[in-house]
Amino acid sequence: MHIIKSAKALNSYLNTIREGDSKVTIGFIPTMGALHQGHASLIDESVKNNTFTFCSIFVNPTQFGEATDLEKYPRPIERDIKLLVEHGCSVLFLPALEDVYPKNYIHKEFDLNNLDHKIEGESRPGHFQGVSNVISRFFDIIEPTNAYFGQKDFQQTAVVRRLIEKCKYKTALKIVPIKREPHGLAMSSRNVRLSDKGRKNAAFIYKSLYQLREDTPKLGLKESVSKAKQFINAQKGARVDYLVAVNSKTLEEVDQINDAESIAVLTVVEYEGVRLLDNIILK
Repeated sequence: MHIIKSAKALNSYLNTIREGDSKVTIGFIPTMGALHQGHASLIDESVKNNTFTFCSIFVNPTQFGEATDLEKYPRPIERDIKLLVEHGCSVLFLPALEDVYPKNYIHKEFDLNNLDHKIEGESRPGHFQGVSNVISRFFDIIEPTNAYFGQKDFQQTAVVRRLIEKCKYKTALKIVPIKREPHGLAMSSRNVRLSDKGRKNAAFIYKSLYQLREDTPKLGLKESVSKAKQFINAQKGARVDYLVAVNSKTLEEVDQINDAESIAVLTVVEYEGVRLLDNIILK
């Protein structure tokens, strides 16, 4: 695996592998490091379907609301490199801040069809504009054939889809199903901040979503969502930030199962001081 730390060196490498071969495909997985088996599933999918697989590790300051969250973000780079090598990643792009955001870079305000102000965006103002800025920079530098994102960050996938459409990128968005720990908790870099007991107990989040899916045909969607919220809030130390059924494309809230062609239930639960994201596709 090549480790490349500057945009200039990466461009040179890209020119080399693309020269004279129009059939070369590049799969790209943007990450902030602290990699786990959820990231590995994205890499595996890319390796299986592309000539080269690129992964970036860059803790993007523009998507953090509070400086303390940025400071606390784990950075186990040696372990991350080991995982990337084991899963056949071709290139790790490990840029410095000035490579992603040069001095002359002007942070953009993307038209995201209001997707950035809903749900998670309401809880974290500016977050998805920060995500869009860094993703657009990587797409401009790498020009990947395919970009791989996890379903766990469901709203992010909707934002990236809009970004690709708005900016007319030729990159195809590939969404990979949630990878879960044995007890059901969605894998996340944040899980390391939970206690061992809390990590196991947090399976109640997926249990509530699974039960919601079972309840919906009998109770209706609105009542099932309400029941799931009550169940989570009844768990010691847990608090629902949001739990909402939405149109999968517009992220508009829905109350009935027939309100949209595709429906997902998105949630964030605060548990042991950690914000845990999860979701389930209902339809």
